[in-house]
Amino acid sequence: MKMLCTTRTAARASHGSPARTTWWRHAAAAVLMFLCGGCQLMDMARFSYDNATSSHSWATANHETTVPFTLIDNHVILPVRINGSETMNFVLDSGAAATVIMDSRKTRSLALESSSQITVSGVGAGPDPVAHIVRDTTLALGSLQLEGQSVVYLPMASVPFFTDLDDVYFDGVVGAPFFSRFTVAIDYDRKLITFSEPSGAREVDALAGEWRVIPLQIEGGVPYLAAQVSNTHGAPVEVKLLADTGARGALSLTPETHQGLPLPTAYFETVNQGLSGDVASRMTMSESLALGPYPLGALPVDYALAGGESDNNSNGILGNEVLSRFNLVFDYQNERLLLSPNQHFAQPLSADRSGLQIRPHQLGGIVRRIAPDSSAAGSSLQVGDIITSFNATPVSTLTVGELKRALASDARSVELCWQSGVRSVCEDLPLASRFRNHAKRETKVVHALAGR
Repeated sequence: MKMLCTTRTAARASHGSPARTTWWRHAAAAVLMFLCGGCQLMDMARFSYDNATSSHSWATANHETTVPFTLIDNHVILPVRINGSETMNFVLDSGAAATVIMDSRKTRSLALESSSQITVSGVGAGPDPVAHIVRDTTLALGSLQLEGQSVVYLPMASVPFFTDLDDVYFDGVVGAPFFSRFTVAIDYDRKLITFSEPSGAREVDALAGEWRVIPLQIEGGVPYLAAQVSNTHGAPVEVKLLADTGARGALSLTPETHQGLPLPTAYFETVNQGLSGDVASRMTMSESLALGPYPLGALPVDYALAGGESDNNSNGILGNEVLSRFNLVFDYQNERLLLSPNQHFAQPLSADRSGLQIRPHQLGGIVRRIAPDSSAAGSSLQVGDIITSFNATPVSTLTVGELKRALASDARSVELCWQSGVRSVCEDLPLASRFRNHAKRETKVVHALAGR
């Protein structure tokens, strides 16, 4: 039986766009909230019941565990074991309403058994992808173990962001089932994450004297906070944002949700992929963002033309490119986020100057898109090429983020080497600002429409 999401916002968004809604959160939201059909509603009720009543246990007496993480393309990657398996790579995603297992080489060895099949709708013109519910799953992380969890499984054919197994650099996503049960402390300086029982949160209270506290609204299992951003006219605007560690970019706004967020006229266009197709947006620079008492300077902002975050009356997403500039404590029990600026706080935030959309790949960084109005369009790079080095630095999943920062830098050019089929190529790629002022062009369009 087919299950379709009845709202436009469910299961939309981009795995790869800057600060855009994480697609797995909305896939999970579609699974959990907007389903049609009696038997499917029973499946979903059981899904929610399983996760609410499942048990967890600790191998240590202090009921907390600290695990190291790696940052891959601004994603926090944790070591997780499924049903006693070898260690797998999972994204820690505060914007995910459920645990998601991806189709990967490692997860194919798990022999997962699906209890039911569901159809999830998303943004884009393509077909609605099919997902599966897997019940009675055990997840282990450090000395912590959750038993009897129900999870969502996404086969390769249902994930348009990956074309084959070589593209898959994480095996799953952990979100609300961990954040809702435990206090989650993220130390970006030392690349450590600590999960602890909320009942033992006296240390969090002690931190509150040293750190700043930002109120959270936990809605649909995910956290929202208030922030102030400069709009395209430079005026301060209060916005409600999803605090999303699973979104790799800085800030994404949905102008249709707030009259104080007019579309920018100085921008470059970006196209990213939603769960069911493409999502278009405009990238511009904002003068500032204020998160509690902490002001950040100029930063790139993505204005979504369609498919932007608007669930629970929100206005956009605060992504990990900003969040990772703080050490964080998510305390859902007391609906608060504790934050303290870390060693990355003062690093400038810049927009891409190359026109390349690059994603991690087993062999380096794969070129997914080339903007037609960019310097990359004049190079010999082609979609599907694998970038293997930049400025003599080898490209791997761990250094894709460094490559992107180099392509957004003030340098005049970056030396790239890549594999194009059987050919190896090296060229200097010129860098240039991609922002263009479209005000005159848009004024002409408005006048033309008015004259009809």
